[in-house]
Amino acid sequence: MLIISPVTPYPVFHGAGSAIFGYLRVLREDFDILFAGFCPEKLLKQADEGLRLLCRDVFVMAPPELRYVDAFDPTPFYFSNLKDERFRQGVRDLYDRHHPEMIQVEYLNMAEYADGLAGVRVLRAHVQDWWHFYIGWKQCLSRRERVTKLLGCFDTIVHNRRMMRRFDRILVTHEEEKIHALEICPESLVDALPFLLMDCEQFTPSTKIAPDPIMIFVGFLPHTPNEEGLRWFVENVYHLVKREEPKARLIVVGSGASNGMKGLMHDHGVEYPGFVEDLRALYAQTRVYVAPIMSGGGIRTKIVEAMSAGMPVVSTHFAPLGIGTKPGVHLLAADDPREYAGHVLSLMRDDAMWWRIRDNARRFIEENFSLQANGPAVAHRYRQYLAEGGKQRVASQEVNVA
Repeated sequence: MLIISPVTPYPVFHGAGSAIFGYLRVLREDFDILFAGFCPEKLLKQADEGLRLLCRDVFVMAPPELRYVDAFDPTPFYFSNLKDERFRQGVRDLYDRHHPEMIQVEYLNMAEYADGLAGVRVLRAHVQDWWHFYIGWKQCLSRRERVTKLLGCFDTIVHNRRMMRRFDRILVTHEEEKIHALEICPESLVDALPFLLMDCEQFTPSTKIAPDPIMIFVGFLPHTPNEEGLRWFVENVYHLVKREEPKARLIVVGSGASNGMKGLMHDHGVEYPGFVEDLRALYAQTRVYVAPIMSGGGIRTKIVEAMSAGMPVVSTHFAPLGIGTKPGVHLLAADDPREYAGHVLSLMRDDAMWWRIRDNARRFIEENFSLQANGPAVAHRYRQYLAEGGKQRVASQEVNVA
């Protein structure tokens, strides 16, 4: 089985990487895994060595540094940031050496790398990438920006439909997203499987409430939605929390903060330890996890991780899309700065609410995203895909012979 991915699952520095890592753990029992993916230059050696302990063969390289707008390219600019001929050749070399029976692509912006590769073709995708253009369209004031966002929404839907038609199976996160996938491409075979398989035994929640009013934000900061969301929170929400709770602190975890973001955090007294490999100790001393994300595609896997670790989450309404949570039950959500600050303060002060949200969230993750509970079923479905794909190819060959 060949997995083609925009990020590496080892070392885990990105939410998508943790999602792929869970699937690697489950599928390596039944499949010899080949892996091709992009990885930051400074982590290439570590990624290659670690992945070779999990996979039969590996190709990793640094992502392309530049991308250009090409008016004649049918791929929307939003999906073109990882187009690279060297990577395409690396994928092809892996395929030619091993001739895998199944090819799995992670994310729609990598779908074209499966072109020309035979086998059972699986696409794990978030088909609601168009939604962040729609949100932008609603928020824009100028006519030019609204037209740009509307065209981006249309281009994304067209691109998604074209890519989905090239795969035997489309895997989405939950039943609601499956409905949207079939609206985009009714002829596709779509399955809802947990996108993230979280090791709930690793993230055992603390048995006590953290005594200090500490908030935590976790995210890969070069990712534009993370930086935009953090900036909004620091500039619009943090001072409202501090005014009511002077001892409140915000800790930001994640590599790659720009100089401008570092300056903003310094000016507002935000603590920035950078990348933290193991967050469990930090989670145990933190009262509230904040996820003020307002744009971007996919799902916020760090929210799933935080909920698994017993961290009550305050998010925007956009941030948990694709996870399946209910505001007020599994987390608290707000888009207005004052309402957002009010939710944070409630979790800092109301122990009963803190326990209710935290326990509901942990139960939800155990039922829907647990590696232990969902891993065997996921492995079974993949064995079925391979068997059904084989039958379909045999039937097709018999029809051609006849």
